[in-house]
Amino acid sequence: MEAIDELSEVREVMNTWLAAFETHDLDALMRVYHAECVYANAQSPLMQGVSEIRPWFATAFEMLDGSMMFQEEGHVITGEIAILYGKYCLKKSKGSAGTDDAGRVALVMKKDPNGAWRIVFDMDNTPPDAAPADFNKSEI
Repeated sequence: MEAIDELSEVREVMNTWLAAFETHDLDALMRVYHAECVYANAQSPLMQGVSEIRPWFATAFEMLDGSMMFQEEGHVITGEIAILYGKYCLKKSKGSAGTDDAGRVALVMKKDPNGAWRIVFDMDNTPPDAAPADFNKSEI
């Protein structure tokens, strides 16, 4: 398969993740994670496997009100492993309490036994050079 096709498939996993997050579709969200996944959220202990990640997102969905956005900063694809990284922003809905949240995310993907890309490692952080202002509506 050509590299461009692989990159399109990797980006489609990210788009599926964003759509599932946006609609709070927990089942669809969990389908993009590999059976051996690890989630390293900036505000939580390390989680391993869908059985630990699923309840975390279920609770998060009850508390979150807004839109998640992603700006790709780069990618690496080699064999059965792909890395997609960039900035994220959770824009709160109008009238919601709190402020927008932004940071960086790195997704490591691995092909499952059927050859589909799945997230095997998901890590986010909140560095000082990733801010909600980076997500200007005119650029999206």
